[in-house]
Amino acid sequence: MKKHIDRCMSCMNEKLYDGPCAVCGYTGETKNGEGFLEPETLLADRYVIGKLISKGGDGAVYIAFDTTEEKTVEIKEFMPDTLCRRADDGESAEITEGSLPLFKSYLSEFADLHKTMINEMNSSCLKKEYEIFAANGTGYVVTEHLSGVTFEEYLASRDGKTSWEELKGMLPPLLDTLAEMHNKGIVHRGISPSTLFVANDGRLVLTSVDISAARSAESQINCDTYPGYTACEQYDLSERQGSWTDVYGLCAVLYKALTGTVPPDAQARKENDQLVSPADISEDIPKYISDTLAEGLIVDPATRLHNIAALREKLYKEPTGELNIGNENTSITDDGPVTPPAAVKFDHDIPEKSVRITHNTAARRAPVKKKKKKKKSAENSSSVGTIIGIFIFFAMVAALVIAIIYFSEEAKNLANNPTTVTTTTSATESTAVTVRTRATTESIASPEPVAETKLIMPDLVNRFYNDSLVSRYSMLNFEVEYDYSDDYAANVIYEQDIPKDTRVTSGTTVKLKVSKGPSFRELPDYVGMQLNEYTAKLTELGIKFTPEPKPTDEVKQGYVVECSKQVGDKVYTSEGEIVIVYYAVTPPKTEPVTTSSNTASAAQEHDEPVESSPAGSGTYVGPGDHNTGVVHAE
Repeated sequence: MKKHIDRCMSCMNEKLYDGPCAVCGYTGETKNGEGFLEPETLLADRYVIGKLISKGGDGAVYIAFDTTEEKTVEIKEFMPDTLCRRADDGESAEITEGSLPLFKSYLSEFADLHKTMINEMNSSCLKKEYEIFAANGTGYVVTEHLSGVTFEEYLASRDGKTSWEELKGMLPPLLDTLAEMHNKGIVHRGISPSTLFVANDGRLVLTSVDISAARSAESQINCDTYPGYTACEQYDLSERQGSWTDVYGLCAVLYKALTGTVPPDAQARKENDQLVSPADISEDIPKYISDTLAEGLIVDPATRLHNIAALREKLYKEPTGELNIGNENTSITDDGPVTPPAAVKFDHDIPEKSVRITHNTAARRAPVKKKKKKKKSAENSSSVGTIIGIFIFFAMVAALVIAIIYFSEEAKNLANNPTTVTTTTSATESTAVTVRTRATTESIASPEPVAETKLIMPDLVNRFYNDSLVSRYSMLNFEVEYDYSDDYAANVIYEQDIPKDTRVTSGTTVKLKVSKGPSFRELPDYVGMQLNEYTAKLTELGIKFTPEPKPTDEVKQGYVVECSKQVGDKVYTSEGEIVIVYYAVTPPKTEPVTTSSNTASAAQEHDEPVESSPAGSGTYVGPGDHNTGVVHAE
């Protein structure tokens, strides 16, 4: 449905005249192109779509006008071109054959991500998100339209780089925002100069928050990567992604901002790391800042700076070993990167351990001569101390008696009502302890009652089971069972034993059923494909196969001739079904049989057998008989 408004479809400024826009020069002749919504398309009876701003792996972003609020906004449409296409009506999403389960799963993740952004994220360093709605068979999210420039344009206006003195005042709000996102289980994965925005008021704003598949190679949709800024784990689905992934992206942006040079791509650095220290490029960069960026840009995520808190501490805590005395500099060496734990949760910062420092030796004071008259005073003090000691002793005995009575009552109650109590360690400890009490005489760790956190069970069906989900719902325990499902894509949750909106307590175990993907795959077409190309395709689909040669002149040697099943047939991978793939080999050459005419005639008259040459007419040499000279007669 179209709706005309008196505004420029490129900048959404009011336009009550014909001809080019007086603000941006847009003539209206340029269209958004095939597969995209056209200008003046009306969505939700409220938003008028304008010019296409950008497109990515999971959809497109348009400038738009909110006719209710009378303001310019932006609208992102979920439209991954690998899973769907624009229908003939020019608006609806038409899902390609076989892509419905994956489309539904990614759309659910898209909706969940932006609901969290709308309801739980409120930061001046994030582009505001106003609303998410469904239309045309897909989903849309409405965001603010920012005024300013990208960080890439900002640096270009400063000859490609800036100073740490300028940056360090801009960064703290952005660091706070990233830390909060990670606490919510959201990883950006696309921090770059083109996704950071410098608003007119000078604040850094993070834009383009996308689903994980749109920023991870080898996923089922096209991946948006940013060479030089994308971490190596985003190129390999077997690698875990997390806060450390955003640390890499942000450090790469700071590297570019301070040196004017884009870091080498992470994939290339895995083979041959040519990263130059920022301090070696520009002597204006403080050594501790250079070292911090180097730690944040370590290729191996296990030894990289692991979270925003660690990055902030190193960026804003100048080394105490640096002493400025006149024009001289003295520095101490750094301890180097610390290997992080294998699993990271973003619940709360672990408080530092309390440390009691005991000195083996102490500075001795000079001996003080005491006067004899002080001796009596010391004796009086000793008597008072004795009295206080006796009082404390009786107080402890009384407390012990009360405690014994109290714990006896508690033990009786717990014996009658066996339960599971979870207590959290004090600030001096680093792990949680679970104490199981039974109807037996067990020692009680603490008499204090434990407050249980009440939670509302989320709807996990149709969502991907991955590290991001586990981190986001770290207050729950997950028990996962994998099975094949023809209705859900691989790694998508299709059943949970506790219904959504049920009130539960922290630590509750939820049993999930996660799809291993469909139980079958449709056999793909092989026409015009070489054997290695086709078998690679089968391997990608999880289809087992056995190659067998087939002598023929009709198909080029090495190309697939046929399979034991027809193209489009179901191959049940869940049962380990094997497909035979026949590929063309050149048939052996044959020669005509040479015999004497008289001998042949006589043999025909007397029905006698005719001796033939080893390569007689109507015979061929089998694939395994080239060295034996065996002749197979028809």
